[in-house]
Amino acid sequence: MQHLPFPDASSFISLFSCLFLFHHLTGRTRNHGHYVCSTWGNNHFKTFDGDIYQFPGICEYNFASDCQESYKEFSVHIQRALNSNNHPEIQYILITIKDFTVYLRPKLAVVDGRIVKTPYYSSGVFIESNDIYTKVYAKLGLILIWNQQDALMVELDSKFNNHTCGLCGDYNGVPIYNEFINGVTSYNSITYGNLQKISKPNTKCEDPDETQALPSCNGHRNECERLLTSSAFADCWLRLNLEMYIQACMQDKCACNGNEDSFCLCSTISEYSRQCSHAGGRPGEWRTQYFCPKTCPDTMIYRESSSPCMDTCSHLEISSLCEEHYMDGCFCPEGTVYDDITEKGCILASQCYCKLHGKEYSPGESIINECEECTCDSGRWTCKDLPCPGTCSVEGGSHITTFDGKKYTFHGDCYYVLAKGTVNDSHALLAELSPCGSTDRQTCLKTVVLLVDHKKNVVVFRSDGSVLLNEMTVNVPHVSASFSVFKPSSYYLVAQTSFGLQLQIQLFPVMQLFVTVDQSVQGKLQGLCGNFNGMEGDDFKTTSGLVEATGSAFANTWKAQSTCTDQVEKLEDPCSLSTESANYAEHWCSLLKNSEGPFARCHLIIDPSEYYKKCKYDTCLCEDNEECLCAALSSYSRACAFKGIILGGWRKNICSKYEVSACPGNQIFLYNLTMCQQTCRSLADGEKHCLQDFPPMDGCGCPYNTYLDNQDTCVPISKCPCYYKGSYLEPGEYVTKDGERWYVLLWLVCGDKKCSSNKMYFDCNASPKWTSQTPLQLSCHTPRTDHAECVSGCVCPEGLFDDGKGGCVEEKDCPCIHNNQWYSPGQKITVDCNTCTCQKGLWSCTEDVCYGTCMIYGSGHYITFDGKFYDFDGSCEYVATQDFCGDKNSSSSFSIITENVPCGTTGVTCSKAIKMFLGKTELKLENKDYKEIQRDIGDDVRYWNRTVGLYLVIEASNGVMLIWDKKTTIFIKLTPDYKGKVCGLCGNFDDKSNNDFTTRSGLQETNALKFGNSWKQSSMCPDITQEIKPCDVKPHRKSWAEKECSIIRSEVFKICHSKVDPIPFYEACVHDACSCDSGGDCECFCSAVAAYAQECTKAQACVFWRTPDICPIFCDYYNPRNECDWHYEPCGSNVTTCRMINNVSTNFSVPYLEGCYPRCPKDKPVYNEETKECVPEDQCWCYINGTHVPPGSEIPTEENCTKWYKKCENICSNSGKNLCIYEVGEIVAQIQDGNICITYVCAENGSIVVGSTYPCPTSTSPTTISTSFPTSTLTTTGKSSTDMSPCFGFICNWTQWFDVSKPEEDGGDYETYDAIRNEHGNKICEAPEDIECRAKDNPDMSLEELGQKVECNVTYGLICKNEEQDATMWQLCYNYEIRVNCCEWSEISCETTSTLSPTPTATSTTTSTTVPITTTVRQSTAVTTMPIPTPTITSEFTPSVTTPVTSTSPVCGSYMNCNFCSLHDVYHSCILHLRLFSLSLFFLPAPPSSTTRTVSPPPVSTTAPTPTPSEPPSSTATTTMPPRSTTSSTLGTTTMVPSTPAPTPTTASTSTPTPTYTTTSSRPGTCLVCALLCCLAVGEMKVCEHSACAFCLGSGVGVIVVHSLKWHVPKASPWAGCFRIEEGAGVLGRRSCVP
Repeated sequence: MQHLPFPDASSFISLFSCLFLFHHLTGRTRNHGHYVCSTWGNNHFKTFDGDIYQFPGICEYNFASDCQESYKEFSVHIQRALNSNNHPEIQYILITIKDFTVYLRPKLAVVDGRIVKTPYYSSGVFIESNDIYTKVYAKLGLILIWNQQDALMVELDSKFNNHTCGLCGDYNGVPIYNEFINGVTSYNSITYGNLQKISKPNTKCEDPDETQALPSCNGHRNECERLLTSSAFADCWLRLNLEMYIQACMQDKCACNGNEDSFCLCSTISEYSRQCSHAGGRPGEWRTQYFCPKTCPDTMIYRESSSPCMDTCSHLEISSLCEEHYMDGCFCPEGTVYDDITEKGCILASQCYCKLHGKEYSPGESIINECEECTCDSGRWTCKDLPCPGTCSVEGGSHITTFDGKKYTFHGDCYYVLAKGTVNDSHALLAELSPCGSTDRQTCLKTVVLLVDHKKNVVVFRSDGSVLLNEMTVNVPHVSASFSVFKPSSYYLVAQTSFGLQLQIQLFPVMQLFVTVDQSVQGKLQGLCGNFNGMEGDDFKTTSGLVEATGSAFANTWKAQSTCTDQVEKLEDPCSLSTESANYAEHWCSLLKNSEGPFARCHLIIDPSEYYKKCKYDTCLCEDNEECLCAALSSYSRACAFKGIILGGWRKNICSKYEVSACPGNQIFLYNLTMCQQTCRSLADGEKHCLQDFPPMDGCGCPYNTYLDNQDTCVPISKCPCYYKGSYLEPGEYVTKDGERWYVLLWLVCGDKKCSSNKMYFDCNASPKWTSQTPLQLSCHTPRTDHAECVSGCVCPEGLFDDGKGGCVEEKDCPCIHNNQWYSPGQKITVDCNTCTCQKGLWSCTEDVCYGTCMIYGSGHYITFDGKFYDFDGSCEYVATQDFCGDKNSSSSFSIITENVPCGTTGVTCSKAIKMFLGKTELKLENKDYKEIQRDIGDDVRYWNRTVGLYLVIEASNGVMLIWDKKTTIFIKLTPDYKGKVCGLCGNFDDKSNNDFTTRSGLQETNALKFGNSWKQSSMCPDITQEIKPCDVKPHRKSWAEKECSIIRSEVFKICHSKVDPIPFYEACVHDACSCDSGGDCECFCSAVAAYAQECTKAQACVFWRTPDICPIFCDYYNPRNECDWHYEPCGSNVTTCRMINNVSTNFSVPYLEGCYPRCPKDKPVYNEETKECVPEDQCWCYINGTHVPPGSEIPTEENCTKWYKKCENICSNSGKNLCIYEVGEIVAQIQDGNICITYVCAENGSIVVGSTYPCPTSTSPTTISTSFPTSTLTTTGKSSTDMSPCFGFICNWTQWFDVSKPEEDGGDYETYDAIRNEHGNKICEAPEDIECRAKDNPDMSLEELGQKVECNVTYGLICKNEEQDATMWQLCYNYEIRVNCCEWSEISCETTSTLSPTPTATSTTTSTTVPITTTVRQSTAVTTMPIPTPTITSEFTPSVTTPVTSTSPVCGSYMNCNFCSLHDVYHSCILHLRLFSLSLFFLPAPPSSTTRTVSPPPVSTTAPTPTPSEPPSSTATTTMPPRSTTSSTLGTTTMVPSTPAPTPTTASTSTPTPTYTTTSSRPGTCLVCALLCCLAVGEMKVCEHSACAFCLGSGVGVIVVHSLKWHVPKASPWAGCFRIEEGAGVLGRRSCVP
């Protein structure tokens, strides 16, 4: 390569640095050609920097690698080879991404030595493949696209600028330099290419000769120029250097030597079209059905340039968020979408089906799902709410679930209001919770109280099963006008009311309560069960008007007795107190999650995760572990029964003492009791009141058609006693009262009668007329139940209110309480964006609509806009939130995508990259920085960015804010305008958290995994099927994680515990600390704690939690020497910045964020975020369109290079030289590459571009490469014979596929017959006839195409050894499987048919190439597979007309030559002829040399008419082309291909059940006689010695002597392996018979 004088490299690189700075300021456009390196066609290469050259090497070369650092992030190697048309093609590509290796061949992808199916996603690498391209996307910033033939493209992120090496160059933006000019040394393209060769051990590969110039070409210019300047490329002319591609086209045409195949023209034109798309152009359709045609599946069309992100039925909006660049391929026509649900190709969106639980639904079809009815509309479900009852439960004595689904744990010690009306206070439901163990940690539900009939009647249900009405014990069933009580089983009581409330009270093993209310009372309730308004987020709203943060603070406001003490939140995990209890709980509670356990049938309907947590909690907490365990398990069983799934028999192996042994008398245990009560008493009139539906229950009950009498015995109906209206009381019954306490609705233990100074003691027992004399107990905070019951104790004087702190006050002086903190009347607090004032014990708040905040942090922890907390550990890209949620015509103004990558070896992922789409602008946030990409579609949305503390803040003009800690935590804030208009993993921002799990298709889901999977950005990304528990995977890390994360529950955060519930944050912290086990342990832990600290700051609880030992932050790093302006602020700072002064912000403010902040002195009160200094206000920088400019500086423009470089001279120059030494249009350099001269000029935008390319005045003589193609013609004839003797057939069948060995465990893959028999017994025969081998994960490729060293031998099976593989490509053998063809004798009809045909003609062409060859010989034990040069023989047969002829029993040799005698033939010769020592003479013409033919014997199961005299019988040589599906090795056959210096065997392939025989003729003059003697010696057929049975009668003449066999042929077993190969014996035609 020659070049003209050029400025030194340092000046050029400085010039480039200025250009790069300008590019960085202005952002990236759709022209990304300078990010792309490519190779195509006849060994053409285009570097990142724009050089185009040729290099014909066929070794393995470094295409592009990260070369500037000691640790390489990636490398791409390629190897070319010549195909059958003598054109170069890419044989394989080897990609290494950090410690991740991808090996690509056509239609094959191997990852870390394992064949994978595409699409494939793992460790930040995504591989997809279609009929046209294989694509690899790597998160580190690499995109590779290969057309599986000659063309390869690699696009790199700009972070690799000046960091690469290889055939693609150094990627510094400067052409020629460092590639073809290195200092004073210059290289030609061959020398440069040879320098990139990868040396591999034991592999020799010749370099192209550097002294021989590449052949030049001056012809075909007009043709190439006409094609490349056609109107289809009008948008490309000004974007690309046309001359370079014309020269490449000319070189291709010359190299083809006049051949007119598609490669000669299409490859360079295709590359020109692709590069035009990369440069931002839109090439038109230049292909026709006759010129470079491309085919596509039905309904799709081929386009030269279109968006690869096609809308599909499941992802209708994907094209609007497409980051990928335009490219060629198959696309759906305009106005249609791809049907990825029913796979019908391209259809109208309105024709899209919907999918649910694997079932497809047509448009317009409706379903009823839970409490909604949904209709399929354009691939999405449009749903409307249906009337749905609400359910509240109290389980385990402490776990409460509200009507709206909020779950919390509260250990109470009082009577509490569960539910009461907000308007009509005519009824109420109360529950008594109290300690029931040795400590106050274990609490139980002791009593349930139902107040009805305007609280005149009090119904009490006690844990011992007794029912009291106004203190009188009643027998059940009990029926009244307002309520009825039944006992359907020994385990349950059921109460129904006339006002839509139903109670199910479980009595054993512990008391539990399940409350169901009708839809009619929605929004009209209050109490511990919530307000039933469909919004889970406000269930902790108290009567004072504010939402409490914790369950205990909320429950304390619903005490039915003001005298009870408030309970505090219990944060300790009971399982941490006892290892034995923890192990016991884990063992038995894990049955709930066991996929093969007794509860598995219900997993798809109800997620067992929450029940599993409650089970462990209660089992560890209880003194009687089994009692609480069984109660927790029964809760899940009941929930499943509520959904219609009866889990019968789950108690057989656990909790059995509560089943069979628990039933008295002749009762039996039942799991699906649905009748209200099978008692004699219920027959009177109770049954008619109990026909309302309720879920089946379990417990002891009577067998079918029997009823329980008053003696608890099951009797037939004829023996039932009579009762009057079901309410008859037996004589002698009396009312009992508690011996220790008077029952007055709420039991109170009498104690000390001393009261505080302003309270008095009232004794109910001392007042006979207490009902009318009880002082009305008024409280500032507890609800007024107004029940007519007396409570002894200290009460306030009449007219005063209990203030909750031990005193009595007037109503106007009532204090307020919020999150366990007291506030005086008139005091104000801020709650979110509203201000609340304390008035008479209640809060009066402003009603401003607040911003919504979604939080994503750590390894997949989410808090939605509406407050729902859940975990989803996805491994792809997911929609966090967006404002396009189904309406195809709506405009999407923003979308935020979170990308998860592994953060440890446990499989857990962390959100470490964010993509933010704002109109046509895309922002990528990763690696602690962000970059901007301009797209083609979308509106203009302005945004601002700044660093605040530890966080990067992006504010957009459309009301979206993103706050990122530059690690794994993201906060997304939205203005109220987006309420109910967004969707994604952050929910829909409609204040209803229980519908946050709305999937992409519009359905509400209960399972977090299914919900999360629906929001994956690409439909090709694999679904997550199970939740990962890193502490279970890495149990040794659990104790460390719990110890470190305990800081969240410690005194350090005590002031925050009442404001932000620490439990979910603690659990998330332990999860993350266990998962990050491959570096960054403390980072994961610190991020989890910081997430809780940030929520505390948001709740106005500032916590100083970081120390020099715990997650320290060193702010002194920012301080100049001898200064101390920077300090750590845990809750942010209100420092004034230059951006604030310049109003560089949007319509909402940034919350306080922790981090390093300056404390600016008074003389420099403003902080400059660009210079990171405190400055006077007049020294603040200017901000123009988001760009900051120092005072007095000129605004950079794109007018011309001179103006810009004068501006950046002092910034970029490190040589002291004047950089603007070239005018616009002035020639910068002239380069000569072979016979091509290239001129580089200074362009208007300051870049250096190719000015012109033209043939140099002198050139070298072209080199002619000639190739000879010898051909040969094969002609065959055949005859048939007819014999009507009785016949036996040798029937062969293929076995199943066997895979008994694992490469990662056995040192290789050993699919041997012995190993298969050890595992599968006699499913494989002793001596298989044939064998087929294939890779299990890619069955469509032959062993040669796979490229590994593997032995596939019919003698013993398949052997592949790990140690014999190329360690640079495969660490292990692939996982292979085999099947064999086994044969046995069976009597068949003698009227078999052989289909024969006239003579075919074969033309064989021999070319020299390198292919992996497998040699398989029956008696051989060594099989070699290695790339060696060998002649490849291609046969083409002309079709012929088939004439059916009747034929039976072909003799040995009837298939063309005597050295081919298959087992099939010999058996027919020996058995079907049945002649004693019959003598057969046959004469065969000597065939020509170098001929390979693959033939199959005709089927024997069909018949055909006998030919007429005019139809001479003839035989057909049926050719079976080796398919790609399997590799077949016919028994003992060696296919000999004559060549010099030695013959090389090949292997025939087949996928049909019929054995295929491969025959090869010998050289002329070789004896073609093979004599076989079939002997009946000791029950076996034996091959005799060669000398004893071979008679050579001359070339082409042979004798076969056949021994007669008996009529009764033994069955297959004695004949199995009948052909034993003895030393020196003939091998039944498996080798040439040469005397």
